Order: sequence, then structure tokens, then C-alpha cells
Amino acid sequence: MELKTDGLKRREKILSMLEKSEGPISGTALSKELGVSRQVIVQDIALLRASDVNIVSTPRGYILFQRDLQLFSRRYKVKHSSSDLEKELNLIVDQGAVVVDVIIEHPIYGELSGSLNLSSRRDVQAFLQRTREQQGIPLLEMSGGIHFHTVQSDQEEVLNEISFRLKEAGFLID
Repeated sequence: MELKTDGLKRREKILSMLEKSEGPISGTALSKELGVSRQVIVQDIALLRASDVNIVSTPRGYILFQRDLQLFSRRYKVKHSSSDLEKELNLIVDQGAVVVDVIIEHPIYGELSGSLNLSSRRDVQAFLQRTREQQGIPLLEMSGGIHFHTVQSDQEEVLNEISFRLKEAGFLID
């Protein structure tokens, strides 16, 4: 296949596939389609990002972030135990928003963050499954349950609804 040897054409094809896709495309799917290893795809994505193409990694694959779409962003300060993690994340994604990250204030290291990019219950389940499989400890465990989430939506009203629901659930810290 010609795309194996021509990186520029391969990256153009990746960009075209992402532009046409209505959802995330996994690195594995891209590598199979283009006849290269997943690592080559990861490198191509890095090169595309370096050339100012806004590609976002999600638990289900890569998506192209459309710059003409106006997104509203809000950071919520919340507190709960690990047992409420699924409830909290589902509460946010059920409103149609994206949980971009999780942030804690660590007494030694300062601000620590982890990228999440969760936009559906399916993403939340995949994240929780990875946490269990890797025997990971959520960042909130390092901060007594207090943490922040950056949340994005294309509607400010959605962010207001999330504030209401987080407060109603007893998670939101004013």
C-alpha cells in the first residue's frame, strides 16, 4: 500500500477520516485501515497536532475538534469518595458535556491533573474498567476527596444544569 511509505499522504488520509467521522476512531482502526502499526499512527497524530491540527484523544479513539464550534468551559470544585466517582461522572456526561480532566491540589507537588475526555456513560465505564484493571487510585484519594473537573459543553445552560445537579447530589463545593 502506498500509504505505508508516504507519511504526508497517510496523515492527510487520517485527517480526512477524522473530518468525515461522526465519532472517535481508535488508533487500532486507523492502523488497520492504513496498513501501519499503531505506533506509527500515534506518531502521525503527534505530527498533526504539532502542525496545529486540534485532535483530541478520548478513551474510544481520536476525534477532530472543530474550531468553529464555540465551547463553554467551567471548572467545578467537588468532594466525594471513590465510591461516588461513577455517579459524579455520569451526572456530568448525562447532560451532554465532556469531562475534560481531573485536578487536585497536592501539598508537595502543587496542582496535579489527569486528562479524562469523557463524553458518555460508555467512556465513564471504560475509564473505571481501566482503573480497576491497572489497580489505579483516583487522584481524589490523594486530596481527601476534594478535586476539580474542567467540563466543556457547546451550551452554557448545560453547565448551569451540571452545577445544579452536582449541588443537589452534595458534591459541589461553593
